[in-house]
Amino acid sequence: MWEEYKAIEPRVIRPVNGNEFFITGSYINVVDVFPKFSIEEFRKRAQENLPKIEVFNHAIKRIKGFPFWIRKPYEVDIEEIPYTEDEELENFMKKSEEWIIPNGPFFDKEDKDIQKLFYFKICQLKNNQTKLTFGASHMLSDGRTIFNLLDLIRKVIKGETLEKNNEALPSFDERERYQNTDETFGKCPETWNEIEECQLLPKINSMPCNYVTRYYTYDYAPISKFCRANGVSVQAMLMAMMTRATRRYNNLPKETPIWSGTPCDTRNSPLATEEFKKHQYYCNAASLYPKVIGQDTLMKDIQHCMKQLQEAKKTNDDVRQIFCCSYIIDPKTLQFVPNGRFPDIHNQATVNVSNIGKISGNSPLFYICNESVIPGMYNFFYHSYHTDDKLYIAGLSPIEMDKYYINDIKEEMDKIFIPENIPKY
Repeated sequence: MWEEYKAIEPRVIRPVNGNEFFITGSYINVVDVFPKFSIEEFRKRAQENLPKIEVFNHAIKRIKGFPFWIRKPYEVDIEEIPYTEDEELENFMKKSEEWIIPNGPFFDKEDKDIQKLFYFKICQLKNNQTKLTFGASHMLSDGRTIFNLLDLIRKVIKGETLEKNNEALPSFDERERYQNTDETFGKCPETWNEIEECQLLPKINSMPCNYVTRYYTYDYAPISKFCRANGVSVQAMLMAMMTRATRRYNNLPKETPIWSGTPCDTRNSPLATEEFKKHQYYCNAASLYPKVIGQDTLMKDIQHCMKQLQEAKKTNDDVRQIFCCSYIIDPKTLQFVPNGRFPDIHNQATVNVSNIGKISGNSPLFYICNESVIPGMYNFFYHSYHTDDKLYIAGLSPIEMDKYYINDIKEEMDKIFIPENIPKY
């Protein structure tokens, strides 16, 4: 299959599928600070070790206007950032509302048809510290994967030798990753047709827009204790935060249903094969859309979100999304062929929040570079993750986003993620 394109480019693996199509211009990034290391020594070690990990040996090439995965031996790409006071992490976080995130995609300097999928930015800070930014295409990385990849890079910085890893890019429809599925998985999840038409997000007048990420940190120990004591999760707390703030901003009654877009790691699905459960890399996420209705108290809101999330997991709609969306791009004609009604944060009653979970890091900051492929639409997402000590929440939004909405979200965030603020009844 795709012989005519392989004749032009022998390195072709397969075309970009429908799940990947919408995120071709998105990159997931992590910033962290390390004890000072030599950039040249890191470049040498990275070039020796990272090509052993198969995920690094990929690129996207446009052939006759269509994006294809190709196998391209990895070449380390490092941009050295000159020192300024703003590069210091505490200053960087203070200026997060002003720092405009550069949009992707990023292309090879020598071949403009080839899209780069990984990059590094490194700055030597004061006090014998080095700040490293690692970016990976969202097509090859989800929130969990970027931190797994950063764990490899941390080993390279320490001078460790990496073991070879041959995890391969999944097939066009990704079906080999899952088991016990049937023909119904090729259809859009029923929940998608139930989502009500409603404009909840503020309109942005300047499109395409520039993005910022705002960072918020909380002590993790009391949050963890609260979750254990009440049988809830950080994801349920995020859902309560966003749906409450969105109703408040729009002056909606609490009974107004909002569907909370919730990315899930499909390696944790009961349908995942035993082999897939062991995988560490690539993009493995898909979304569920639990229906959330406001309750009488904040505690009941969080408990309701947890219940709805548990019910949504039973549908296996995350895996259904993988199957049905792959073929939004026809593998024969490579044309865009939408086959159903898809969740839309701009015209439907949906919001997006995601908890990545526990990660390793010193002071890790997560952000997304985004370029929307649909005119007039923008990205708006809150992600959380935690170390042993801190819970981080990273809120991505257009720089022009209505500050009243951002403030409503922050007020609900402080009610929920400082558990002593939550009334028991």
